[in-house]
Amino acid sequence: MRDAPIEYTDVVAVEGPLVTVRGVRDVGWDEAARVRLTSGGQRHGVVLDVNGDVAVLQIYEGTSGISPTETSVAFEGSPARIRVSPAWLGRVWNGRGDPLDGGPPVLAGPEREVTGFPLNPAARLTPAEPVLTGIAAIDMMTTLVRGQKLPVFSVGGLPHLELAAQIAAQAHVGE
Repeated sequence: MRDAPIEYTDVVAVEGPLVTVRGVRDVGWDEAARVRLTSGGQRHGVVLDVNGDVAVLQIYEGTSGISPTETSVAFEGSPARIRVSPAWLGRVWNGRGDPLDGGPPVLAGPEREVTGFPLNPAARLTPAEPVLTGIAAIDMMTTLVRGQKLPVFSVGGLPHLELAAQIAAQAHVGE
């Protein structure tokens, strides 16, 4: 972690949720970054790629209103970190650890990195108790195991709630 963030102003591209910055030094993958706008606002992001002196960031809050000529990017020198404390319990937070419930931020407790090591799927125990949902596409292609969560991704207008209810009603542990 650096004493002070390194700040760069050579933003060369803003495309979708990505910002490309040129002329960077000592910037690494997964490093936290803050994008400062001339309006005084700021956005947060993470380094997705570094190639030579070019870094590509993903901006969490979106890139609308970011002008390449009027923006600076400060790299924090470490992955995103938050304070860990029992004060988190019973509260509502956003993905960066900022309170959404009107309460105070957590200022005490040790700081911990938000990211962790990837899991090695080959090192996990072999699934022994399959859950049969009664939906052939799920049972054949993405068999669930007891204790596993089933994410249901959908868009407005599709029957995702009906699908989840159907799975809950007819799922059972197979043999």
